[in-house]
Amino acid sequence: MMFKSLLAVSALAAPAFAQFCAEAARFGTLTFSPNPIVLGEEITFNASFICATDLGYTPVYTDYTLVVPAANNSGFQPPVYFARRDAPASGIDVFTVTFDPNYSQFTTYPDAQYEILLTTTHVATSDSNGQTLVQGSVEYPVTVLQAS
Repeated sequence: MMFKSLLAVSALAAPAFAQFCAEAARFGTLTFSPNPIVLGEEITFNASFICATDLGYTPVYTDYTLVVPAANNSGFQPPVYFARRDAPASGIDVFTVTFDPNYSQFTTYPDAQYEILLTTTHVATSDSNGQTLVQGSVEYPVTVLQAS
């Protein structure tokens, strides 16, 4: 009897933990420092996929991209794809990047507004199609500054 009660409580507790995660966290959460980004200086990225895993969206790999939002893009500002990484077994991914201050996109459009896109690819399973890879993204506004 005690075992059945414990099993019932643990079955209720697991979904309760996942309820503390924001819906957007199913694709991961990202922090980076410093913010604003200063071109030519090292930036540390810290991504967490703990909630993603708890919510059933365990990542296979992740992509990190610096983009000019569509509303502000002149059509000539391509995304800066700066990392594709295998999903970390620990659920936490920490790495550093330095953006080249001489990259033409940064010098041609020095005042552009940017966002960092964290795109997570996970496996989805359906009865009719089996397994397939599915992507989801979260956006983070960021200011990019030229080094002084």
